[in-house]
Amino acid sequence: MRRLLVWALLALTACALLVAVLRWEHEHVRSRWSSVLVGSPRTGRRIFQQKGCIRCHNDGGTGAATSMDATSARSSPPGPERIVTAMWNHTPEMWARMRAERVPYPVLSHEEMAHLFAYLYAARTVEQLGDADRGRELFEAKGCIGCHAADGASGRPPTLPALARVDTPVRWARAMWNHPPATKDGGDQPRFEHDEMDNLVAYVRGGRAVRFDLELLEADAGRGSKLFHEKSCTVCHSVKDEAGRVGPELGPGRELPPTIVQLAGSMWNHAPAMRKAMAERDIKPATFDDVEMADLVAFLFSLRYAEPGGSPKLGEVLFEGRGCSHCHGNAAEGSLQGPGLRGRGKNFNSITLATALWRHGPGMYRRAQEMGLRWPVLIGSDVGNLMTFLNTPPEGKH
Repeated sequence: MRRLLVWALLALTACALLVAVLRWEHEHVRSRWSSVLVGSPRTGRRIFQQKGCIRCHNDGGTGAATSMDATSARSSPPGPERIVTAMWNHTPEMWARMRAERVPYPVLSHEEMAHLFAYLYAARTVEQLGDADRGRELFEAKGCIGCHAADGASGRPPTLPALARVDTPVRWARAMWNHPPATKDGGDQPRFEHDEMDNLVAYVRGGRAVRFDLELLEADAGRGSKLFHEKSCTVCHSVKDEAGRVGPELGPGRELPPTIVQLAGSMWNHAPAMRKAMAERDIKPATFDDVEMADLVAFLFSLRYAEPGGSPKLGEVLFEGRGCSHCHGNAAEGSLQGPGLRGRGKNFNSITLATALWRHGPGMYRRAQEMGLRWPVLIGSDVGNLMTFLNTPPEGKH
């Protein structure tokens, strides 16, 4: 009986160890197939400049705008899969130009690519495409001129010239959030829809174009998450099916406005209902300073940095349809023309895919030209399906 108990204990210990190892391995793989923003936008911006990207790509107004604006939401919307798609489709033209101009090909490590992605993602939430003339009309039509005199003559601060100093998206979002009630008689305050807030900001700035937000370079999504709880946002808003249900869900499943200025417009529209809900719960309305607002924005937008998912079957069809199978085999098992891309120890996310493209892309492009193959063109939805296919082990090799 004693020997049986010993064997039973050993068996239980072995099972527990096996479960722990499997759980660790699952979490380890899941962490590499990550859904959070990694890297530093500030470091990424420095890499963007040091590696010579700024030679051709506009960097929020500081680069030589001879190619697409890498930080512009117009070149592709925010999201890691969009950045990969833009990079993939753009690289043949870039390689040809670099050879013609004899520009050295920069080396990018996986870590540097992560920082670069963090910068490009953050920068694309900043852009404003407002119309100053339309903004002047809105300034009057929405009643802003009643308190913020255009000529500064009323003496009721802040005047329009003073507002012009609120010259970054984060500062504008903070000002909109901290703004006192626009009406004192309980009437409806004006609402801003779609790009109206962009137009208003363009007018208030008086034509100055400050495209990138230095506060955002220093923002910390972790601090933003902590603020989201400390400022009682979770009383009404859920981000991951947790806490409040009074206000709208703000997690990855709900779309945010594409830029911070438009997010500020949503905050403004939300303020009356928020004040009412907080008063009913005896909660003091929260205020934010510039750093806190930058951290909060970083947190909310980082939730949308989810790696794209997709269908492995559709990814397999795309893998063949886009011509990848010519070199890497029908099932991405590899061939004489190219290495295998699936199997034990292989795992792709947007950053690893972009790093592999950057390192091996020129050779891949030359090989495709030698074989008479056209460089495949991707769309944003392709990336999730292709990565899901590549990250699914071949049959019999689970």
